[in-house]
Amino acid sequence: MNQRDAFVDSLSWRNSDHICALSDSERHIGHVVRMGGRWHAFDATQSSKSGDSFLELGTFVAVEAAKTAVEQSFRSIGLPYAGAA
Repeated sequence: MNQRDAFVDSLSWRNSDHICALSDSERHIGHVVRMGGRWHAFDATQSSKSGDSFLELGTFVAVEAAKTAVEQSFRSIGLPYAGAA
């Protein structure tokens, strides 16, 4: 397991019936929102192409698939994730 995977594994999901957020005590990594019977996944560490919202990762029937998309998106980017000095 690499350092980024270990960090992702240390994050936790906060869940409700219509929104789930992936974060730790200092950072919001992403979220999934239920709209119209589907789960919409967003990466909160990246902006949309227009720059006015979070990066939308897609829509999913199952909440677990949407959560996996958020986790995979964060694992794939090269942003530093250590705390500020």
